[in-house]
Amino acid sequence: MSKIQKWDEINGLQQPEEKMQAFMDSATDAYAILQLKAGDATRDREFMSYSYLQRKGMEPEIDHYEVVYASALPAHHNQTELLEGLYQKFNIDHPSDFTGHSLSVSDIVALRVNGVVSSHYVDSFGFKELPEFIKPENYLKYAEMSMEDDYGMIDGVINNGSKDERKSVLEQLKENVTEIPAPWPPKKEERELV
Repeated sequence: MSKIQKWDEINGLQQPEEKMQAFMDSATDAYAILQLKAGDATRDREFMSYSYLQRKGMEPEIDHYEVVYASALPAHHNQTELLEGLYQKFNIDHPSDFTGHSLSVSDIVALRVNGVVSSHYVDSFGFKELPEFIKPENYLKYAEMSMEDDYGMIDGVINNGSKDERKSVLEQLKENVTEIPAPWPPKKEERELV
């Protein structure tokens, strides 16, 4: 990969799925800004408060969102300060490579701190934590499904071959059974010494 391609990936020219994967796999603490995908399926959710969604019997769903920006976490004293700082940054002082709209109600700020991911809905006043928004096991299942040859093999081991290729341990042992020769030749009758 050339240096230019790598630079472009770092600067946000990746696909939203790649940005999510980079965020989830980050070796350091990181954050991601998720915004609703454009389209009819999300039009009634755009810029709506969390209480509005609840009144309509809806919850924010990860399938309706895409990552528009991801980066390392800035220094902070506590989570509230961090979220407020990110809100200000993405409203007043946008990073040059940010392509989304200003951070608004209905957007999600995902934080990854010490390997733990939390999601925060930008609400009318402050943020609403969404503990069930990003589920690591679903993210891993999605990643495995994109690489697996056989959907019947969704088992936590990436690309472990098709189901037809795999044999159980017992079948493998049965195939390799061979006659084991006796360690000693059979004894001949011994003569008695008189």
